[in-house]
Amino acid sequence: MTLTPRVLFVHAHPDDETITTGGTIASLVAEGAEVMVLTATRGEGGEVIPAELRHLEGDRVGLARVREQEIAEAMRALGVSTHAFLGGTTRTFEDSGMEWGPDGHARPASSMPDDALCAADVTTVARHIAAVIDVLAPHAVITYAANGGYGHPDHVRVHEATMAAIDLAEWRTGRLLCVDTPTEVAQRAFDPGQAGFAETGFAPVEAIPAKPPVDRIVISQDVTAVLAAKRAALEAHRTQVSVSGAFFALSNGVGQRIGDHEYYSIGAGVEVPEDRLRQGPADHVLSGLDLAAVEAQKPEVDPAPAKRRREPKKPGVFAYLHAGVLAVLIAFLGAMQHLNVTVVHPAGVPVILPWGLALSLLLAASGLWHLKTMYRSSSPMLLAAVIIAVLSYVFGQPNWLPGADMIVTGTLRSVAWLLGPMLFAAVFAFINVRGGERTR
Repeated sequence: MTLTPRVLFVHAHPDDETITTGGTIASLVAEGAEVMVLTATRGEGGEVIPAELRHLEGDRVGLARVREQEIAEAMRALGVSTHAFLGGTTRTFEDSGMEWGPDGHARPASSMPDDALCAADVTTVARHIAAVIDVLAPHAVITYAANGGYGHPDHVRVHEATMAAIDLAEWRTGRLLCVDTPTEVAQRAFDPGQAGFAETGFAPVEAIPAKPPVDRIVISQDVTAVLAAKRAALEAHRTQVSVSGAFFALSNGVGQRIGDHEYYSIGAGVEVPEDRLRQGPADHVLSGLDLAAVEAQKPEVDPAPAKRRREPKKPGVFAYLHAGVLAVLIAFLGAMQHLNVTVVHPAGVPVILPWGLALSLLLAASGLWHLKTMYRSSSPMLLAAVIIAVLSYVFGQPNWLPGADMIVTGTLRSVAWLLGPMLFAAVFAFINVRGGERTR
């Protein structure tokens, strides 16, 4: 018996489902999959583009009704027959709003309504999502990455709640995917030099709002065949989206190309097999997922939650204190040790073996790599490298410390010690560190 794939898409506002995953939705529907779209809010706080509808801006109830109609039309364009708003008839979650930060990314608004999605406890939101998961029993769930795409607080909250929901639900979803766009793809999408962009009348971007990918991109879903459906769905969201040719713009008027590929990382569950990734990302959101194995689960005897990634937190004060203390120890030990050598005389020729320098550099490299991998951030490591370099320089100043001897001299070994830690840090800073998976 052939199983019909079931896929749940969880989004924050009407139009998000089309902009970020509309092609994937239409492709799955065309393949015969059972697709459900769950929208957390009605986008009550959105800005309004058409002049004739501008009176709806600030009218949260009125705009919500219009956007309900818009997403219903978008669902018809994508072929989706099952759509719901989070909370159903028992709870309404409202658009939390946002502000643009100085870095060009979204940030929480200075105020929000009492029923805002971000005003609700994450666990409360997660339980509502989990209830939908238990009804649909999806093989896969798709939502935002931890960065919310461009940082919208509702996107981030939906990600957090969905991650929690897959653990809370009785049904064990096979895979949770996160929308995660490669930086170079975002740059191409906003490039005003693309053919046809000038004819749209849209403004060129000043700062690309998309944040860098959170995790490894493992799926690149080609949606070229359903671009017409995706475009029609975008046009349905007329209060929020303007469409011109192969491009669209939001209320800011900044144009970007309608994506013909949609990209995903794995947030939890079954990974894409490595042999399918040798030539690049896989071409389908269900690649490598055994639907029969997911279907055959027995929750009462298989209660283990889906294996999930936890996103790294920004380093806190302790991380920098840790880096500072470790750097002082490395600087002192390395500076004291690096001049030690052994002279050997093979065939009567004296050869200097700078084993002290080798040990000192190994100590520095190990300590810096430890900081990089522990905090999954370059900041504490770079701070440590600077401290090591500064202290080593101080040790080379005979008039700054008691006594007249220099610990760090003008020899080639001392030059290598002064520059080595900074060089290690520069190299390590460009290495992407992926944390191991943990279960709740």
